[in-house]
Amino acid sequence: MASTTRTMLAPRWAFWLFAALFVAGIAALVTGANNGSPPDIGLLTASFLFLMGISQTGVVFCAMTRLVKAQWSKPYHRLAELSTLAFLPFAVVGFLLIYAYGRDELFYWLNPSPDEHLSPWLNSTFLLYRNLFGLALFYGLAVYYAYKGLQPDLAGSEEGSADHRKVEGQLYLLSPFILLGYVICNTFFAWDFGMMLIAHWHSTVFPILFWFGNIFAGTAALIVFPALLGGPKSANSPFGMDQIKSLGMIVTGFTLMWLYFFWAQFFVTWFGNLSHETDVLWRQMYGHYAPYFWTMMFCCFFIPFVSFIFAFVKRSMWTLGILAIGINVGIWLYKYLTVVPVFSPDDTPFSSWVDIGVSVGMAAGFIAVVIALANRLPIYSHWELALKPEPRH
Repeated sequence: MASTTRTMLAPRWAFWLFAALFVAGIAALVTGANNGSPPDIGLLTASFLFLMGISQTGVVFCAMTRLVKAQWSKPYHRLAELSTLAFLPFAVVGFLLIYAYGRDELFYWLNPSPDEHLSPWLNSTFLLYRNLFGLALFYGLAVYYAYKGLQPDLAGSEEGSADHRKVEGQLYLLSPFILLGYVICNTFFAWDFGMMLIAHWHSTVFPILFWFGNIFAGTAALIVFPALLGGPKSANSPFGMDQIKSLGMIVTGFTLMWLYFFWAQFFVTWFGNLSHETDVLWRQMYGHYAPYFWTMMFCCFFIPFVSFIFAFVKRSMWTLGILAIGINVGIWLYKYLTVVPVFSPDDTPFSSWVDIGVSVGMAAGFIAVVIALANRLPIYSHWELALKPEPRH
């Protein structure tokens, strides 16, 4: 029988700590709203987009590695899938709250001048329905995908049985649909919470940079799982040096791809030199927001690129962990620079206790649900770990 030993991702006190922080975040939101000091909707939107993006990467990572039949990634699969499912309620509720209470502040086109002709795309009801459709499509596929992978471990069927090979084939066939659902969902959010915030701004590459940044940060963040579970030094952990090194190599490649997509958008905008397009970039790169922009560039490219030149960096769980934190800070800054400079020429993030409480509370609630799921379900895909790869002909 497949072993389904319940390894704990984190102790129970950790769950209650993050749950308490989540409750404190809700209290901060309610108190601030009642006192006339609601959270900065731009900052809240940026944090929401960041957390939703990196959490969705979990199941996307599984789909990508299953498509290429990578063996090293199997220990990551279950926890990566659970991290995606954990954000599902926050994704739906968070979007609805931003739509209900923040749309008038975010979307200039909700109050057009009488003689202004708007595209049918710029419609409040359509905005709601298309993003709910994107969320339903992606999370519906993700739940089914994760359930298919979880079934053999819950059923406790024999290792290496024909049923396992069948499930492996089903997951392989489902993987392209996961990727398609992810791209559709995040393209809607990139258009609506990026390009549609600015009048007459269009960029073909922007949605790609938006959702690839999520994959970049989310994949780097996966290093937290072997770190919490003891890594190669733990006797019961399936994470070995191959898992650490291979993840490091993936993140190295993603570092270069992120720069490529960033440059593809930047160069076309710079070369075209149309003021309504270049103003978007100059607002981020110069003046008040310049330190944030260059911090983003150092976190997402310069520091990882130089670090990954040295092989030992990709073999160390701790150096990868430090770089992963930096990459995630960089991608959060990218989301922040996408949204906030549109509304404020000199914003300072987390300048009020309400902003801190709401952002920390949202992240803490997500982590609490990850811990709750991981402590109740098998955190490794035991049937996949036991299944030998098919011989290559």
